[in-house]
Amino acid sequence: MLQAAPIRPFADETSFTEAIQAKNADEFFMRFGYMKNITTRTRHVNKAVKRKEAIRKFQQFNGMNITGELDEETIEKIKQPRCGVADFNESSRDRPLQFNAPGYKWSRKTITWKVTGYTNQIPNATQRSAFKSALKKWSDVTPLIFENTEGYPDIEILFARGNHGDGSYNAFDGPGRVLAHAFYPTDGDTHFDDDETWIFRSGTGTDLEVVAAHEFGHALGLGHSQNTESLMAPFYKRMDTGWKLHQDDITGIQSLYGVPEDQLSAPLPSPSNTSSGINNKLIYNIRYIITAIIVYRYILEMLIML
Repeated sequence: MLQAAPIRPFADETSFTEAIQAKNADEFFMRFGYMKNITTRTRHVNKAVKRKEAIRKFQQFNGMNITGELDEETIEKIKQPRCGVADFNESSRDRPLQFNAPGYKWSRKTITWKVTGYTNQIPNATQRSAFKSALKKWSDVTPLIFENTEGYPDIEILFARGNHGDGSYNAFDGPGRVLAHAFYPTDGDTHFDDDETWIFRSGTGTDLEVVAAHEFGHALGLGHSQNTESLMAPFYKRMDTGWKLHQDDITGIQSLYGVPEDQLSAPLPSPSNTSSGINNKLIYNIRYIITAIIVYRYILEMLIML
């Protein structure tokens, strides 16, 4: 009796590696909103088509060469440390979540924060300084005021490992890949992976101030930006000393909360020089024009992604 030949799902080591890369890529694209969930019952051809679409969308979002293939550039990008918040969600899978992902924002100007779980890697006071500095990046360009409270906060901050109570889908994954995540208003809670090596501005590791500023952007209502120079781009990058928000970040946050109050309180021109009515109208018109530009820019970027 002839014996059946052993089943060899992969012709060689290269094929096996490519299959593992494809599986890992599928999990990545599903987690971050580039592809709807697929199962083991999904036909191989359908998986390949969905994967190619997801790759193209990922490459376009991150300013890469659009090949639709899991090339070296794409694989290396997938491996980079990033935020755990999805770039797309079910309700807007065909467009990025920038600027205001779920349509929520805080309805008041004063927002409280509190650290309820510190890391042992940095002194507690230094951690609070990092969070305070990160929040100031946003308060400098908006009317928002952030207060550290001893009571129940709007934004609860903590360090955790693995599955920390947000569900397995939001579990941290050890060193690398996902660094932190945050929830949109009116939740705002912000969590950091304690398996990362955290620093504050200097040293070898991940800069807490930069990651915190990014996550607080989510806690205030911003989604991820496809502008790779923006703080709200999904992948982590080290910032130079004295760094400031990119104009893309400023435009996004001001579309939610407006400009700082001191920018709206310029004195009106003297009636002796010109008509007060005309000047009042001019000031209001300028404000409307600025708002219109912000909205137009947002709509244009959404249309480009369609």
